[in-house]
Amino acid sequence: MEELLRRAVEYGLSLGAKYVEVRWQLDYGRWAGLRNGQFEFSAGFKSEGVGVRAVAGGGLGFAAAPSTEASAVLEAVERAVKLAKAAGSLRKRPVELSEESLAVVKYSLPPIDLDPLDLAKRLDEHADRSLTVRRFYASVWTTEKWVATSDGADVYSKVPRVYVFAMFIKHGPSGSLQRDVFLGGTSAEALRGAEKVVEEESKKVSYLLERARPISPGRYDVVFAPEMTGILVHESIGHPFELDRIYGREGAEAGESYIRPGNLRVKIGSDLVNITDYPAVPGAYGFYLVDEEGVVARPKRLVQGGWATEFITNRQYAAVIGVHSNAGARASAFDREPIPRMSNTYLEPGDWDPEEIIRDTKRGVYVVSYTEWNINDTRYSGRYGIFEGYLIEGGELKEPVKGFIEVDTPELWGNVDAVGKDFKLFIGTCGKGNPSQGVPVTMGGPTFRSRGLRVVV
Repeated sequence: MEELLRRAVEYGLSLGAKYVEVRWQLDYGRWAGLRNGQFEFSAGFKSEGVGVRAVAGGGLGFAAAPSTEASAVLEAVERAVKLAKAAGSLRKRPVELSEESLAVVKYSLPPIDLDPLDLAKRLDEHADRSLTVRRFYASVWTTEKWVATSDGADVYSKVPRVYVFAMFIKHGPSGSLQRDVFLGGTSAEALRGAEKVVEEESKKVSYLLERARPISPGRYDVVFAPEMTGILVHESIGHPFELDRIYGREGAEAGESYIRPGNLRVKIGSDLVNITDYPAVPGAYGFYLVDEEGVVARPKRLVQGGWATEFITNRQYAAVIGVHSNAGARASAFDREPIPRMSNTYLEPGDWDPEEIIRDTKRGVYVVSYTEWNINDTRYSGRYGIFEGYLIEGGELKEPVKGFIEVDTPELWGNVDAVGKDFKLFIGTCGKGNPSQGVPVTMGGPTFRSRGLRVVV
């Protein structure tokens, strides 16, 4: 494989490319599903091929081959160079890549010895049997990649992952309620305590369906638990901080950003808000050490002291603003182009005990988890449904409530006045691109409070 990749790189240069990047990727594993304890499916999967990017004639081109045959790979190189030249003829500004010190490394993580069907059955044993629907999907798979570039990157990686999706639904006289739970990581250790999570979250569905009452609409001080912190960070900070989105690449596909190219350093939140994206968090679902362009991963300090300070980027968009890449280039499969993506994105911890934040809140809502969320094209305004939430009166938790938090991003983060010491990450699959790409990510942080937010029914 190493010889094939080097041959492909050299062939691209011989065709007049200024830069050539060749990535072999192999994804393989098994997945299985249960519905109400009954077998639904079990299957293996495998995807293998080579993706090629080239800079030529001022443009950037991408092509892929579902094969490792030399003829197919070299044909993909030809297509990538041809597409790059065609794109370059239409550009006002030629594509440039940031200059980087690129990795030459091989790394791998230990395999995960779990059977997805056995895993789903084991977790189902702990789910509440009174539910109308309980569904489990489990997957164990491995991704192998080898990236070689014309400017020196040579990176092999092998990363296993385990993923569990649990869906709990209850129908009753007062309506219906659904809770989705996602578990996983890059080792079996990531599932420690999964049985307890399944037991607790499945029981909450019946309890909250019967007990939660619509909240009285108004302005409340809202205390967000770590799961809520995660979805808020991901949607209102992570996506709008992708530099290709800021420059309009995603405009016709997944939206734009409230941050504009001419005004990158903007005030996002209070002085207590510090948000980071870091791929190399050990065991995390979004883990990697080197990105698809050969750049070594490091913490991306997206927000510091409330100010936007850094953006998720690859080498192309880093060059646009005159900075180094921060290893944000990711691709979900061999036939997908590496583009700026999140990995493990989180709010940095503060110095409050979570219980102390609640005791300090006179009138508010404690939101533990969500049912759904909606966010506008620029990620400026969001609406988040409450799955588990409790009224706070005089610093004490009261009855469970249901409703929606409607908030603008500057208000959400600008009104933060307390950030907890606790810290937890939650897994997800982040979608982006056209053709679409779903990549493993985690999101989270500590408990925090934001003052005076609008809560509606």
